[in-house]
Amino acid sequence: PLFRAHGPSPTLCQAPHGKNDGSRRRSRENSTPYGVTHRSGESVADIANAPSGERTLKCSATTNPKKLAGSIALVCEGGCGEAPLILALGASCVNQAVKAIAICRKDMLEHADPTYLSCFPSFRQHREQKHGALSLQCDKETKGPWSSSDVDLTVASGTNPSSTAGAIAGKIREGCKVAVRACGADAVNNAVAAVAFARTYLKDEGIDVYFVPEFEKEPVGDGGERTVVLFRVCKAAGSAATGVK
Repeated sequence: PLFRAHGPSPTLCQAPHGKNDGSRRRSRENSTPYGVTHRSGESVADIANAPSGERTLKCSATTNPKKLAGSIALVCEGGCGEAPLILALGASCVNQAVKAIAICRKDMLEHADPTYLSCFPSFRQHREQKHGALSLQCDKETKGPWSSSDVDLTVASGTNPSSTAGAIAGKIREGCKVAVRACGADAVNNAVAAVAFARTYLKDEGIDVYFVPEFEKEPVGDGGERTVVLFRVCKAAGSAATGVK
């Protein structure tokens, strides 16, 4: 099983619900600074109480996004309060993970003290050419993302993530707010890979970016509609200035 949690969960040691100001995460030396150690065989409650660097969840192609969303929230609220790292291998796994993050983000915004969940994607070590081998580092932001984009990009199943990443990085350098839309597992995986590539392109300039996913309806055909994933690509706190002429 993906998560083993039998019987009632133990009481969690609650951490202060202050938001991460970014000063800890913004190290350019490690794209997943909270660590990638996975406590195999342990319950979500155990992971929620784990120390920094061991708050890692895995996502498979059959993972229920709503269940994973609940696990993400539990980890965010337990122990030291750091958000989890999600490991996903393959487009279907990445798609389920992104859905879970979007669901969790929406739920956490409804709390009396809302949490602004974000995601910093990166490629697993030595797997840059395998766009589905991704680490999704969730984090807590001090404020919500921008509400209106300057640039809108659409990613499809056949889109080259590197090309989209170049477009994202270029617009971020100009100080633009970039939105990326994707529909379907392969397209969502390509969008996440594009943001991961963009992070590597911008790293040497002292700039980092993350995405905030949400579901959006868009019209198709004669009065129909479909659900797409909207990725709001945001510049991380502590990044170098952009858009300066």
